[in-house]
Amino acid sequence: MNNIILSLLLLLVGQPFLFAQKINYEKLKMLLEFCNSSKADEIIISAEGNIISHWKRMDFSNLQIDSNLLSNCYSPYMGTASMVKSWTGLLIGILIDKNYIENVNDNVCKYLPDWQLGCQNNITIKHLLTMTGGFRRLGARGILAQSDMNKFALTLKPDTLPDIKFSYSNESVQLLGILAERVTKLKGDEIFNKYLIKPLEMDSTSFSKDSVGNTIFFGGCTTTVINAYKVGQLMLNKGKWKGKQIVSEHWVKESTTTSRLAPYYGYLWWIDKNSKHWNYAATGDLGQMTIVFPELNIVFIRKQSCDLSQSSVNMSWMGPKFLELIQGIIDE
Repeated sequence: MNNIILSLLLLLVGQPFLFAQKINYEKLKMLLEFCNSSKADEIIISAEGNIISHWKRMDFSNLQIDSNLLSNCYSPYMGTASMVKSWTGLLIGILIDKNYIENVNDNVCKYLPDWQLGCQNNITIKHLLTMTGGFRRLGARGILAQSDMNKFALTLKPDTLPDIKFSYSNESVQLLGILAERVTKLKGDEIFNKYLIKPLEMDSTSFSKDSVGNTIFFGGCTTTVINAYKVGQLMLNKGKWKGKQIVSEHWVKESTTTSRLAPYYGYLWWIDKNSKHWNYAATGDLGQMTIVFPELNIVFIRKQSCDLSQSSVNMSWMGPKFLELIQGIIDE
């Protein structure tokens, strides 16, 4: 039996009548078929806090797979790639809530006085959160190529003055991580574990480090789709997890409000105001993603680690049709 149809049949068993009435299972089937055709490995979809589908790929025969990476197909783990940038944004909010950081508009220099070029340019925490600090996108030629990423970040020269344009930057997020380490006097993975991982009861989550042991804050985290779902649910619940406020409602709102220079970006979250129902997302290469639709109470998680075809690398499937399919699972 087609594993998508089987997944849907299992979901229908035991669903509360009123809840099941709100789900359009035909549209849900179409969404899962699209995820299958776009080479996803695992999907979680929830509505109103109830997981309505946890789909996993069973057949990998039609994918373009590097033979050295074949084991990834069967791994229960999910590489977040840049999705973890949004987690770093949450971490900064938590540290502001706990008074380690006074204000989002503070100059970074207040906490990292040894970053002299940042001091000279009056770059603020908000500039780094909104990717408006003045750095051009360096990609593989930048911090990714460095053995000591923190040292590189702290000697980084901005390309323009801050608050002129949006420019996606790994380096900006690493600077935020260094700042978090300075104010807490903890290592990066320890900060994540104390303030996000343990409070959300996330197991099987680890953070990448560079060659000299610095925690990488802009990518490379390994987790599971269930754990990524918990972060999405935290955002949907305005910073609460199981009734406990993990990060302030104010920070969640600010994080998902578009910035002046980028009507599609907040505090390290991508924001879509063009769809029928607005949504925001944490995303990474190959289509690792957490998407939240606040008006529909939907959280969507996508994992991909196997197929490395050009369409997967380019994420050419990503667009309005994909977002419409997610929204369509709720009958309005």
